Amino acid sequence: MAITSYTTFDDIRAALGVSDDELEDSTLSLSLYEDNLDVEFDDMDFTLRETFATVSALTSRSAVQERFLQATRLFATYAVAYQLTGSLPLFSPKDIGDGKALVSRYADSPYRAVTDKVKEAYSRARARLEKAFADLGAASAPTYTPPPLMGVASGSRDPVTNS
Repeated sequence: MAITSYTTFDDIRAALGVSDDELEDSTLSLSLYEDNLDVEFDDMDFTLRETFATVSALTSRSAVQERFLQATRLFATYAVAYQLTGSLPLFSPKDIGDGKALVSRYADSPYRAVTDKVKEAYSRARARLEKAFADLGAASAPTYTPPPLMGVASGSRDPVTNS
């Protein structure tokens, strides 16, 4: 599925604190980011994407289903943003000028704080999604009552009195 099935490009940019001039939709729509997100979902559970599509299509959702959708959207935002933190200094210049095409970049990485915050939010979002997915499975799983393995059978005569 496309990234926009789970989140918006604006949400990803907001997580990174950049504008659409610095990080364009054409960059975010590259298959690199989509494939990475799919792998992230598959690392959790191979049925997660299918479950998201099924729950999204429902017209009426339970609270557990709604929480799962929210957790998935939030995780998708931070998973893509986390992948982009490595190249954040390259697409987020210090100064942009229109005179002689001036673009200056930061010499040191002032993005450490942003990277740390995105990594922290990614970890929290992943834990929330794993829990929401488990809760969804527990809520939709049929209750199973195992058959009795042992039973009591009373005989027609009493072995003590032999009657």
